[in-house]
Amino acid sequence: MVPKTVSSSPVVSRPGPLGSAQRVPVPDDPLLGLLDAWLPAQRWYPVKGLAVRHVPWMSFALTERCTLHLLRIVGDGVDLVIQVPLVLTPAGGLAPDPRPADARGSGAAGTAGAPLPGLVGFVPEPARRPDGPRGASRASGSEGSAAPLAVHDGATHPDLWVALLGALERADDASPSDPDRHDAPGHRPVDLTGARMVGGEQSNSSVILPGVAGGSILKILRTIAIGPNPDVVVPDALARVGWTGVPRPLGWVEATWEPLDVPAEAPDLGPARTAHLAVLSELVTDARDGFELACAYASQDSSFADLAADLGRTLASMHRALREALPTGPPLEAGWLLGDLRRRAREACASSAPLGRRAAQVEVFLDGVAERLAREEAPPPVLQAIHGDMHLGQALHALGDGWKILDFEGEPLRPVAERTRPDLPLRDVAGIVRSLDYAAAVGGARSPRWTTTARTAFVEAYRREIGEDDGTAGLSVSTTEALLRALVLDKALYEVVYESRNRPAWEPIPLTAVDRLLGGR
Repeated sequence: MVPKTVSSSPVVSRPGPLGSAQRVPVPDDPLLGLLDAWLPAQRWYPVKGLAVRHVPWMSFALTERCTLHLLRIVGDGVDLVIQVPLVLTPAGGLAPDPRPADARGSGAAGTAGAPLPGLVGFVPEPARRPDGPRGASRASGSEGSAAPLAVHDGATHPDLWVALLGALERADDASPSDPDRHDAPGHRPVDLTGARMVGGEQSNSSVILPGVAGGSILKILRTIAIGPNPDVVVPDALARVGWTGVPRPLGWVEATWEPLDVPAEAPDLGPARTAHLAVLSELVTDARDGFELACAYASQDSSFADLAADLGRTLASMHRALREALPTGPPLEAGWLLGDLRRRAREACASSAPLGRRAAQVEVFLDGVAERLAREEAPPPVLQAIHGDMHLGQALHALGDGWKILDFEGEPLRPVAERTRPDLPLRDVAGIVRSLDYAAAVGGARSPRWTTTARTAFVEAYRREIGEDDGTAGLSVSTTEALLRALVLDKALYEVVYESRNRPAWEPIPLTAVDRLLGGR
């Protein structure tokens, strides 16, 4: 049960990035052993089915009970950073479960044996570290007592929510007189009425906070991007130019480190030496997830065309705002685009037996796109900032307020530089086209007209709205259509590989689209 108010004394005494003042020792062997067994079962864990090890990197104390741990996941061809926020509390009446953590599932058990969400397990209480922030506990437990501590997944724990709110760096346009400011001296206890975790997330952990800042959502990032996170930078830039189709960022938690903290074997952790760990944004109320909404329409064979057209106009408006808010890139080089598409296609065909049987057809398809681009006489389109991972699940439809676009993080496993490089806006269009196909399949649309009608309405509305602002406006219709089909195929090939590894029953959805595109339909 979530308490209505919580007041906590944060280690962070003023707004600003977490740094050396908040550093504490990394997890010791007992705690790391607990995490080794618990982490792979978590839905957000980014590496499945590979032999990896967890290497503690840095830890930041927010309060005596709440710590943010950054661990490296290291294996053959893998070196990622994940965030594991933990809350340690006296075990009290919670009886330690004698079973190993990997035998307990996602939650440890209490005295009655019932699963307790967010309870990872138990460790001995470590010795106190007098020189640490506010007496933070030392990681080494060799001198500690035998009294156990309960280890909680911090993303599920109100103490951690409050501690993160206390560590927020406010967005510059937040009012200094805002009574909900969490860095204000003597701020009132945080109102957690109605606070709840968001279910169904795959890559991050989010908490809805109706009583904070007039309604907000706290996203705790799990796979950490080194450098400024696009899910913070892009919405903030869009809000600054007055685009209202994105929830306004209210603040974020950022960490910094020193050159000596960069492991010699992981130089990529060095150049930026900063990372975002959490972001607080406005809450979109009375809204439905775009994919769930489309599936509901498909299940009844009700036309989604009007909502799809609205989404097309919103996406076009977003692309215009992104050109204003962020620097544009160079003109498109056809050779670079085709080289990238061929590389990704060959990797996909090598990773999937069904695609391997279609590899020759894929090459012929891309040869056709290359020929079409070579005949184009108009100047090449200019690349720009885009969403980068656009699908219906990244959009919310709010009653009376239309579509809102979310999650500009991109694919978490790709480097930040790759996720934030300027690209063709048509890549976002292709993402929605593929998502409509999924909604029809998952929702059980009985007629293929459901998909074609929604797709046509979306694409035509996008083109009308973007008008001459589109980077491809000077290109012929046939060249623009060829580019869009190539990007849709690129997405579908990626989906086939993903589904074969994660949801084999869904593999026919993108594979059918691949065959349709290769067949010229």
